[in-house]
Amino acid sequence: MFLLLFSVYSASAQDDYYRKRAESYTREAEYYQKKADGYRREAEYYLKKAEGYQREAAYYTKKGKIDSAKTYTRYADSAMDKYKTQMRYATQADEKAAQYLKWAADALSKY
Repeated sequence: MFLLLFSVYSASAQDDYYRKRAESYTREAEYYQKKADGYRREAEYYLKKAEGYQREAAYYTKKGKIDSAKTYTRYADSAMDKYKTQMRYATQADEKAAQYLKWAADALSKY
């Protein structure tokens, strides 16, 4: 009788463990997805800044102010670099979120 109760309790505890692991992994996935969304918003900001700087560079080129045009071109290049960096961060966060969701699914399959 004791062995039967112990095995039922042990199975129940393991089920609870896998359920809690799945919930934890799901929370982690949500965290990384929110991070990815934030990185994409930042990337969009830098892309708009780069577009604005490029317009300024074109304006100063038309006016013949080459030094100003070069400065704004540099600003645009810098903003594009920041855009690419933020997009890389977003991709990495998306990959982490996907990995945590996979782990949650694995834990649920054992539940």
